[in-house]
Amino acid sequence: MTETAPPPAASGDAAAGGPGTGFAATRRSKRSAAVSLVLVAGAGAAALTLGGLDPSQREEEALVYGTLGACIAQQLRGAEACIAAYTSAQETYAATAPRYETEADCQRHHGTGGCTPGAQVTEAARGRYLPVMAAFMMGRTDAQDLPVQPLYPHAPEEERDEAGAATAGHGGGYCTGAGGRVAYAGGASRVHVPASVARTTSATPRTISRGGFGGTGRATAFSGGSGGRAGGFGGGFGGG
Repeated sequence: MTETAPPPAASGDAAAGGPGTGFAATRRSKRSAAVSLVLVAGAGAAALTLGGLDPSQREEEALVYGTLGACIAQQLRGAEACIAAYTSAQETYAATAPRYETEADCQRHHGTGGCTPGAQVTEAARGRYLPVMAAFMMGRTDAQDLPVQPLYPHAPEEERDEAGAATAGHGGGYCTGAGGRVAYAGGASRVHVPASVARTTSATPRTISRGGFGGTGRATAFSGGSGGRAGGFGGGFGGG
């Protein structure tokens, strides 16, 4: 009978996962895990640092309504809260709304039909023109302690000039008394805005020069329904 010789045995580390092969694999695995941990930790630290350096970009949830009735009907806040916010917005409007020397200057920023003689709002504004109060913005909850702000119409022409042809036909939206912009998409709704928009108010009225209103501002995104995302803060009023 012819005998078949057995196959030669594997030598050294090549035999069935020898010690050399296993050690190398373990080192690669540990090195990969260490790199991943460093990357994750670095990303977390960067996010924490950015958040600490720029608190103005923290978002606040606010409510924007065109009328008192819309606020009450939506029932996101109680009727008493809506009435108090609307009353506060009207008082702030009369005391701090921007003033323009001519109706043409006012309409250039706030659009046709977006302005009214100052004396119709307050005797202190006689001889000037004011934007109409088109809406008001309030906090989603009392705990936020957000100031109520009147909102003014923002001319579509100015919106197109700043943003380019891509927004042609889009409404001009709203602006705050401190120059923050709210691009309106339709309907009373919740909106997420940077703290710099939600918490910055105008303490005194300003007389606006031509081209001075929100000249460096960027639109703040507004969404109907479930809420939108904010995109920036206007640079405030020009003029003295």
